[in-house]
Amino acid sequence: MPSPPTPSEYQEALQAPAIAFADPELQDSTPRTNALGLPQPITGSFAAVFPVTTEAGERYAVKCFLAERPDQQARYEAVAQALDAADHDAFLEFAYQPEGLSVRGEAYPLLKMEWAAGTTLNRFVEEHLDRPDRLDRLAEAWAGLMADLESMDLAHGDLQHGNVLVERGEEGPRLRLVDYDTLYVPALEGRASAEVGHRNYQHPDRTDADFGPTLDRFAGLVIYAALRACAVRPELWDEYDTGENLLFRDADFYAPEESPLFDALAETGPLQEVQAALRTACYVQPTDVPPLSAVREGRLEPSQVSVSRSEARRGRDAAERSVFARAFLPATIGAGSAALGLAVVAGSLAAVGTLLVGAGVGAGLVATRYPRLSLVRRRRRLEQEAERFTSAIRELKREADSLEEKREELRTSLAEQREKRLQEIQEKTLHDRLKHHFVEEVRELEGLTHKHVVRLKAANLRTASEVTPEAVESVRRISDRARARLKMWRAALEKKYADEIPDALSPAQERRLQRYVEHRIEDLDDQRARTREKIQTQRTERERIETRLDEMPDLSVGHYVRYLLRLSTLPDRTDGSPGPSLHPETESPDDRAPVPEPIEEDRSWWRRG
Repeated sequence: MPSPPTPSEYQEALQAPAIAFADPELQDSTPRTNALGLPQPITGSFAAVFPVTTEAGERYAVKCFLAERPDQQARYEAVAQALDAADHDAFLEFAYQPEGLSVRGEAYPLLKMEWAAGTTLNRFVEEHLDRPDRLDRLAEAWAGLMADLESMDLAHGDLQHGNVLVERGEEGPRLRLVDYDTLYVPALEGRASAEVGHRNYQHPDRTDADFGPTLDRFAGLVIYAALRACAVRPELWDEYDTGENLLFRDADFYAPEESPLFDALAETGPLQEVQAALRTACYVQPTDVPPLSAVREGRLEPSQVSVSRSEARRGRDAAERSVFARAFLPATIGAGSAALGLAVVAGSLAAVGTLLVGAGVGAGLVATRYPRLSLVRRRRRLEQEAERFTSAIRELKREADSLEEKREELRTSLAEQREKRLQEIQEKTLHDRLKHHFVEEVRELEGLTHKHVVRLKAANLRTASEVTPEAVESVRRISDRARARLKMWRAALEKKYADEIPDALSPAQERRLQRYVEHRIEDLDDQRARTREKIQTQRTERERIETRLDEMPDLSVGHYVRYLLRLSTLPDRTDGSPGPSLHPETESPDDRAPVPEPIEEDRSWWRRG
């Protein structure tokens, strides 16, 4: 399959839903449009979402993919099956259609999802900062949802403000979860995560290897702590909100001991326990983060609610010398002594064999333990985030090139636009006539029976508008004679309505075309400007991550082996900066990590619904 289309190419295809979509319900839908009457996508890094409304008034979000992902269809099918079995009202109904959309003659997948009403989590919180009672009820609802996910062995994988919608219910707030790209279900056990989640909500050690039922514990604790903090101390919102977080930022998780937000929460009596649990969670492995229910009920071990300043400074790897690390040197000495003894008793061959076996076992254990080290995991996560931004920049550049090509085409080919517009009007006029002729009519033709009607419907051909010569050729288990008669039926209908099909644009249509081309060029220029702004935003974020990578202490396999042999120590956290300063009052404006303003068109569809 060629590269997926760009947002503007999807936009062009969806101007004719009856032709673009394979789903009969979507074929009769109307996409939401902009001022020029063009389908209006909400674009993200890896998808463009088009809100559509069917003739029956049903609303859907049609998600079109901008990049290919491995096992995409299998993942969505597993997720759909698990969510059907769970039957939880936090999840929306969706259908993955592997060949649901035709763009320039090629079939591409889409996701047809129930439209989600409600307000995004951060906007709901902002609107109710003066109502702590509502924020407390929201925190309770959130805790209930986290407990439900734990009991069902499900994990969303990317819990953040944009993926959580709040609806007003009769018994309190109702939470809905959207965007299931990283959702974990038991059937996906053993696979890698498709993404590593929003940086302002995820554990600093999380990588794509972390994909299991405990995946949401850290993000769930972050959101709960933020909700409780906003209810108790709403003034924190003005100080810490960036538009892309819920009080906390990723730098808070990389160095909680230097975070003024954590210090502020620690000084607030009702928030001390939850901040202590979250602070400590930043230092344990992602899978060791306790469930939110245990935090709320106080069912935690001492190690899960406190961490010393020295441990924080040195990091988890250096603070806790594991049983493996303590035993490695004695085991190495023991293996060497055994080999020496064998050399004396049984000869050099047995000694060499013993040494090789011991070295193999030791290397295997080192290879297993090394990737689990905090510093190694954090570097891996940052590298994955940097690669994600690189991929996003690459896709945005492709979109910018596509927009430039379209602009040039519009500027130089008015005659082609006129012909194209006339063809669109002709096709629409013909479609409006033929869609009222259903395939049941063919039973009146000689040689065609109810069996042929069944075959047509099995191929999703229900009206004469859909029974094109190309579509007829794809119908299975009918004779060539039947195909010829079906084509003749369609041709006879086209001839019947030939006088109603316009053969030229009217003067008013010509003027509208001129204005359309001018406004379309202006719209393309606006899109190009927004795309360039997005590219710059992604570059700024990538540079921030690369800076953190450069400043983070490095830990090679060789260094780790020397540490196990007690010839060196692990790098101290203070050997490198944790990233952007967490003390804005002591840094100069030039030293601060930029917080890009969120771009409206880059927000997820449900955040603008």
